[in-house]
Amino acid sequence: MKTPDSRLSRRAILAGGAALGMAGVVGCSNEGRGGATGNNDEATRTQVRPVYVPYEGVKPDLSGAEFNIPNAFLKYPEAPVDAITEPPGDGKPISVTTYTNTPIPPKLEQNTFWQELNKQAGSPITVSLTPSVDYTQKFATAVAGNKLGDIFMVGGIPQVPQMLAAKAVDLTPHLSGDNIKKYPFLANLPEAGWNSCIFGGKIYAIPIPRGAISSSVLYSREDMLEAQGLKAEVKSSDDFIELCKSLSDKRKNRFALATAPTQYVRNMFAMPNGWAEEGGKLVNFREHEAHEAVFEILNQLWKAGYIHPDAYSGQNQDMKVRFNNGSSPLVLDTFSGWQTYLQTRVQEDTRIAIIPPPKADGSGVGATWLGGHVIGTVAVNKNAEDRIETILAYLNFLAAPFGTQEYLFRKYGLEGVHHKMEDGKPVLNDKGFSETQLGLSYQADGPWTIFLPEDQESTESCFNAMKEIIPNALDNPVTGMYSETDRRKGPQINEALDDVAEDIITGRKPISAWASAVKKWKTDGGDQIAEEFTKALAESR
Repeated sequence: MKTPDSRLSRRAILAGGAALGMAGVVGCSNEGRGGATGNNDEATRTQVRPVYVPYEGVKPDLSGAEFNIPNAFLKYPEAPVDAITEPPGDGKPISVTTYTNTPIPPKLEQNTFWQELNKQAGSPITVSLTPSVDYTQKFATAVAGNKLGDIFMVGGIPQVPQMLAAKAVDLTPHLSGDNIKKYPFLANLPEAGWNSCIFGGKIYAIPIPRGAISSSVLYSREDMLEAQGLKAEVKSSDDFIELCKSLSDKRKNRFALATAPTQYVRNMFAMPNGWAEEGGKLVNFREHEAHEAVFEILNQLWKAGYIHPDAYSGQNQDMKVRFNNGSSPLVLDTFSGWQTYLQTRVQEDTRIAIIPPPKADGSGVGATWLGGHVIGTVAVNKNAEDRIETILAYLNFLAAPFGTQEYLFRKYGLEGVHHKMEDGKPVLNDKGFSETQLGLSYQADGPWTIFLPEDQESTESCFNAMKEIIPNALDNPVTGMYSETDRRKGPQINEALDDVAEDIITGRKPISAWASAVKKWKTDGGDQIAEEFTKALAESR
């Protein structure tokens, strides 16, 4: 069993947030294990990091630079430019191994979007899609069986530096420094993301950027709250509990929360985002002294019936269904999930708002965790090295930014077939939503923008919520860094601790069980992970 924060919320994060377990990230030393080392001090990275050339072809309606958030756009440009003059492909198939967080799309023969993609790409694109929660196992099997696609999302397996050195093309000659200018939309990717792609002084992958948009926040059905005379705000933990009480009604089969809001409550106590530096060492958030208070709140919410009884079962889509059908008007998800909620809403008058976390005692604002720089990284199979320029050109095509014809097609398909233009805004129809789910955003992607054509008010609401929350959000000091023990043991020991958290929240174990479980977590690998991240952090400065 797993908590929503470790399973459901992690799935939500994968849908648009920081997939820390899958991102190919900067390494600490793995000397003596064979293959490339993960040694990456800042001087080493600087020597090979690609130059950053931002795309300036479109002016945002709302600029997010000042707040360290994405730009927002209220309409799509009337005459989007054709950014790619020639199809990037060479006529030969390009195979892709990646994951998805949506239903598998129709096959090529029944998929107009896929057929058009092949035309625009100039090569037939074949995609092996796996649900994100199953991807690491599928990836490990593909690596062992030498069945990776020409392009592959790096999965969360041990010894990533060695695997990339054995299986992936060294992209350094093609992308380091000014070399990347041949692929201008890859050059448009934020600099910080490349730290997740450099191992042993070589570039082995391309980042898929996310950043602030992948921060997890509490969504609310503002329309439902308003109908009850409630506001989308809370000022203390007691205030939050009272809101959940007001929104729950067992007779109507309504439970305030779609899943357990574990991270949200932790944010009320300013727990560190992953790790915090204390006395020259890193301390994990799981060791924070406020966990007893956190579990008291969560246990109270569960016992009172304010959390959906199926919170610890089902799929990522289930929590979205509960939110949209009104059976759970509160849900924890990433900012990037906003559009999916709009696209799958049941009622057209659904309105969404974000409720920032307060400090538990009511003395101010809580501390949201800032999303990681990347959701993952993508590498090119050595078996396709003789076609490296073609494949990089295809990835450059997929990274075409907002404002281009390529972006419009990639996200919304063909006008009149997959979407219709409504006052300058492309709105997907059912065919478009189904056929476009080819995992393209998990092959390559440009910098995220806030653009919600389904509802212009939501674009401004999302931008304003990010503007309020992100400037004070807590960053993870080891974002983009690599610990071999974290890769090798982290998933198991984290899951074991998450199971204890679930048992405590649901009343199967006492709150006192947490301290001993954390002690075991530290002994089983947590302390070693801390040492490796501490070393990596020192090398990064």
